[in-house]
Amino acid sequence: MKALTFQGEGDVKIREVPKPSVAASNDALIKVTLGAVCGSDLHILHGHTPMNPGTILGHEFVGVVEEVGPEVKRFKPGDRVVSSFFTSCGHCTLCRKGWFNQCVEKGTFGHGEYFGGLGGGQADYVVVPNADHTMEGIPDGIRDDQAIFVGDILSTGFFGAERAEIKPGDVVAIVGAGPVGLMATMCAQLFGPAKVFVIDMVDARLEIAQELGGIPINAKEVHPVGAIESATGGIGADSSIECVGLISAIDTAIHCVRGGGTISVVGVPSAVQADFPYLRMWLKSLTFRAGWCNVQAYMRPLLELIAAGRLRPEKIISHRMKLEQAEEAYRMFDAREATKIVLTP
Repeated sequence: MKALTFQGEGDVKIREVPKPSVAASNDALIKVTLGAVCGSDLHILHGHTPMNPGTILGHEFVGVVEEVGPEVKRFKPGDRVVSSFFTSCGHCTLCRKGWFNQCVEKGTFGHGEYFGGLGGGQADYVVVPNADHTMEGIPDGIRDDQAIFVGDILSTGFFGAERAEIKPGDVVAIVGAGPVGLMATMCAQLFGPAKVFVIDMVDARLEIAQELGGIPINAKEVHPVGAIESATGGIGADSSIECVGLISAIDTAIHCVRGGGTISVVGVPSAVQADFPYLRMWLKSLTFRAGWCNVQAYMRPLLELIAAGRLRPEKIISHRMKLEQAEEAYRMFDAREATKIVLTP
């Protein structure tokens, strides 16, 4: 089968590799019908994630079940499914508490041996372990290019908005208008804010943010913290959602909120350690939340919201390409020539 593989820092290649097969009793073999390129894939491309050469990439995918192990009860061959970008067992202590992102058996697709050694979805086929707890069926009427996003970035955007404690009439600041930031902009609207400011430096992304109900702030033209303070009578936003992971972006997310506000960080951190403004957090009575999305808790509700027409995640797609073009897709995405790229095998 064809698959996009990591060859080394800055180097990904399409290769012919063996088709995977069901090995464990809770596995499902999925024929991929749509994959996507994610910002986390750029962390791999730039060498920030430990990877073995030859690793199959990709963690955003939907497809059709081809085969299941004997313990899989929720799915059968022919079912259309979307997978979370990581697996969860559903029965460990933390899964039973509802924190699937802390599952003791968790593995992340397309992230190499360090993150569980799972194959990726930028391929013709992928095996999903713990299938009953990792996948959701796609309802009739929902297209692949809508469903694919509940497995990662739409869930992450909603997770960020929920943890920002947005209340009706609030002012919200979204830091970063990449794919996750755009999803956060979309999801924030569900909580009834009066204004959602969106900060970025790429005009094309800010234009999409405005289409989704955001108020664009170009950080190349104005200081974003000052701009938000000016628009709020010097007070600041009620909450912020950081969707980049850069230390400078997290700093902006902290400084643009009012006293008593909430900072919700979902961007993948760019550093292992950094300075933290403890005194400011204490003096301003701020709440700081961070973490990667608890995807499995959100997949079904978000699919229902898509089916109801409340969310249109496919609006952020800028390019539709073939899997054979994945090397070029990575180049384009890395160069910020694309907002979101989906790949058809």
